[in-house]
Amino acid sequence: MTSGSNRTVSSVSNALSLDLSFRRADFALEAAGAFPARGVHAIIGPSGGGKTTLLRLIAGLERPQGGRLVVNGRTWVDVQKGVFLPARKRATGVVFQDYALFEHMTVAANIGYGVARRSRRAAVARWLTRLDLEGLAARLPGELSGGQRQRTALARALATNPDVLLLDEPLSAIDAHLRRRLRARLADVLGTMDIPVFMVSHDIDDVRALADWIGVMVAGRLVRAGRRDDVFDTPGEVEVARVLGWPNLLEVGVLAGDRIAGRWGGLAVEGEPPLDTAWIGFKPEHLHLHSRSGQGIAARVRAIAEEGLIRRVTLAVGGGGTLVAHRPADVPTPAPGSRVWLSVAPRHLRFMGEGRVLPGAASPTCETPRLGKTA
Repeated sequence: MTSGSNRTVSSVSNALSLDLSFRRADFALEAAGAFPARGVHAIIGPSGGGKTTLLRLIAGLERPQGGRLVVNGRTWVDVQKGVFLPARKRATGVVFQDYALFEHMTVAANIGYGVARRSRRAAVARWLTRLDLEGLAARLPGELSGGQRQRTALARALATNPDVLLLDEPLSAIDAHLRRRLRARLADVLGTMDIPVFMVSHDIDDVRALADWIGVMVAGRLVRAGRRDDVFDTPGEVEVARVLGWPNLLEVGVLAGDRIAGRWGGLAVEGEPPLDTAWIGFKPEHLHLHSRSGQGIAARVRAIAEEGLIRRVTLAVGGGGTLVAHRPADVPTPAPGSRVWLSVAPRHLRFMGEGRVLPGAASPTCETPRLGKTA
């Protein structure tokens, strides 16, 4: 599988396995999975869902109440046996959301912090060059742009040759107009890493560009995990689809043979939908508009927005629902207020439950994490 960073992920041994539980007064987290020796694992989900907490558990900045964490065959955590390797002894590189640079130290000194004295000079020189920071070595963090601060924090995290790299919203502090360029630079750097990388993100574009695998966390549960393209194409449950930005989700009221229906109308399906189907979803490019009645879902055009080579058409359907269609900009589109009918080829429909996790969606070297239970 090739990621947005042009890295090919081959079959490699699992470098990190975890099965952890963590609780505090108002929150519970359960996460389990095994992850290969290289590749970017994006953890995505709503705010407060446990993404950063999972990173902190791996880094040793939080202490779990149960479970194990094993990295490269070495046990970092085994609660039952009383094993808890402190953060300072874990070979992790961490890039915090605010970068957490030492403001009184130069760029070079920040990068060299934590590197053994005998190899510090070489490590600093290597990462100054690798991340295009040579001319900034003597500057203080307060004299840097947001992108330069990000690269300095990344260089510091990598200079110690960590076994695991942890990135907490690495691009969130970057201005929008610089984000694409820095995303490409980050993809280039991560593509050379022979270690597992865990990245927390809220940004779908960041995840598409950087991740090899995706884990979706909701309310402390790792509810869906697998190859990036598999997860985006088959969310499995409606909450995962919402996290991944699916705009077209319709609640199902009736499963009847080769048709599925709700307050919005009905659509033809292929085969028998799963009995626990509660929603259907489909992508905007798969939603087709027709001017004649009797073809699918009755709708009214609400708005049209030009987005480069496509038009984004927002449509109102029965039951108060809203759908989105993408049409080529050079194809005539009904005006706002027009009555239209909508169809979707059955092969493009995705059936979704509530609380469902699909087995076997992850790669052979990245097991699908189990569905945990929150308190």
